[in-house]
Amino acid sequence: MKQFSCALGFISVSMVLAVCTVATFGQDPSELDSTARERIRQARASIVIVKAADQSNKTISEALGFFIRKDLIATDLEIGDRNSRLHVATEGGTAQVLSCGNYFLPYVLLKTPAEISPLSLGDSEQVAVNDSVYMVSASGQIAAGTITGTTTIENTQAFSISIQIDSKNKGAPVFNRYGEVIGIAAKSRDGQSVGLVLPSSLLAKLKHLGEAGVGAGSGDGPRFPVRPPATNSDGAAASSVDTKPVRLHAPTPQYTEAARANRTQGSVILRVLVNEDGNVSAVRVVRGLPDGLTEQAIDAARRSKFKPAMKDGKAVTYWAVLEMTFNIR
Repeated sequence: MKQFSCALGFISVSMVLAVCTVATFGQDPSELDSTARERIRQARASIVIVKAADQSNKTISEALGFFIRKDLIATDLEIGDRNSRLHVATEGGTAQVLSCGNYFLPYVLLKTPAEISPLSLGDSEQVAVNDSVYMVSASGQIAAGTITGTTTIENTQAFSISIQIDSKNKGAPVFNRYGEVIGIAAKSRDGQSVGLVLPSSLLAKLKHLGEAGVGAGSGDGPRFPVRPPATNSDGAAASSVDTKPVRLHAPTPQYTEAARANRTQGSVILRVLVNEDGNVSAVRVVRGLPDGLTEQAIDAARRSKFKPAMKDGKAVTYWAVLEMTFNIR
């Protein structure tokens, strides 16, 4: 298991655009809509290079990282020497390292005036094999890959992906097709070329670092903790299931006159809470549309009927994602 520690103090912060190099870059993936594509490109501003240097300022290790809070960077940096000092490359200014360590994931906690937007986290519980994933380069090109499998690292489910992860792009954010971060890129533990993604559920826990009851020490937190059974804000189980909900009855949302007049098109993305009886008891909007189309999608979602998710032969409550597309014909 990697060690993570650092000497604290002021660090120089230079203007360096983070580089996220993957195996092959081509055209933007066709299934990304303009909103998701732009969200991924804009994420470059929140990606940084984190370097560990020895007492002579020689770099001993480096990795990418990204802001998940305005003062908190998640990374995949390996540091084995407690006398190592950290350097973070981002936009200009000075910053002070308040702490660093390995609490759920390696992190760097900064005191910085920089106005850097943290990245939006997606729900890694909704990730499945064959789902598309994306990474972004310094030039803004987007590379696509797929989830090829799952693996367990100390009771935490991680994902293998078809994009190669190496020393140049480990620690980078990995996105879903909505432009949300579903994990952090890490080198495979067996040293092979297959990419590994540690889930956003760990990033979500790391975001609470320093809050009441949550540690903020310099390296004494758990590295990859045993993940307790996850619950969502409604108390419904969000842990892995044997089978996910299947939509049996899908009412068609109505196209409003205002949307038709304004030629409004696109997709509404919703998260719906499917109960044990297959009915929808809650709806949350991930991405909406104007002119009443979001409301029409919500109404159709609430009238939907599902075969519920199953776990150990029993129906369980589960959050599912629905996408409803509106096109003018």
